[in-house]
Amino acid sequence: MEALSLEDTIRKRIIRILLESKTPLTAREIAELAGIDPVTGEHEVYIHLKHIAKSLRRSHGGRAVLYMIPPRCRNCGYVFTDLDSPKKPSKCPMCKSQRIEPPRFYIEAED
Repeated sequence: MEALSLEDTIRKRIIRILLESKTPLTAREIAELAGIDPVTGEHEVYIHLKHIAKSLRRSHGGRAVLYMIPPRCRNCGYVFTDLDSPKKPSKCPMCKSQRIEPPRFYIEAED
C-alpha cells in the first residue's frame, strides 16, 4: 500500500485505503490505517463513509461504489440488512446479544 500523506483530507485517505485494500475493512481498521485514533475515531469514520458514498458517485461518474458487508450477530447469525446508514448496532434484535460483528467496507471501481 502506498504511503498516505497527512496533507490529504481524511476522506481522501479513506478512499485511497479502501481502493487499495485487498479485503473489506472495518471502521476500526480504516481509522488505524488513516491515522485516526481507532477507539474514538470509529464513529468519525462512519460519518466520513456516509459522505464518501455520495461523493464517489459524483467524482467517479458512477464507476466507483462504496459497498458495506452488513454487521452480523455472532451469537445467532442475524444479519442487519435494514440499516439506513453505516454503523455497528449495539445489540441483536433477535437474541439481544451484544456480540455483533462490525460491518466491513470496500470500494469497487471500474477502470
